[in-house]
Amino acid sequence: MANGESIQGIVKAAQGARRNLSDLEQQLQSVIDEIDFTAFREGRNLTPEETVRRTQMRASQREIRDAFVELAFVTVSRLDDSDEIAALSARMERINRGLSDDLERLKEIAGFAKTAAKIADGVAKVAAQIAKLATSVG
Repeated sequence: MANGESIQGIVKAAQGARRNLSDLEQQLQSVIDEIDFTAFREGRNLTPEETVRRTQMRASQREIRDAFVELAFVTVSRLDDSDEIAALSARMERINRGLSDDLERLKEIAGFAKTAAKIADGVAKVAAQIAKLATSVG
């Protein structure tokens, strides 16, 4: 069922959402990098608090990656329901019906051609026999 949305509008919205998710993922990575670099610069292991925060940031990154997948499925679903795809699908159905009709007509023509070939073969055989008789009589 068409949803009234255009392909261009759906793609533009998906690209915006993707950009926002990407920006958020990069911000999280920056926080993780800062935690790691601070401990490295200070020549020490991560503190328990830093470890917890880093683990939370990684979990958030996984959620964002899951959101990318969800965005893809939602976008495909919206595209599938768009007016343009519905119109294209209807057009392809009409073309397929036309092709089916054409195929049936071609099968019928092929049947006529086989019959015509049999008749032509029979006429050729009769003509050969007449020619043979004509040479034997004359």
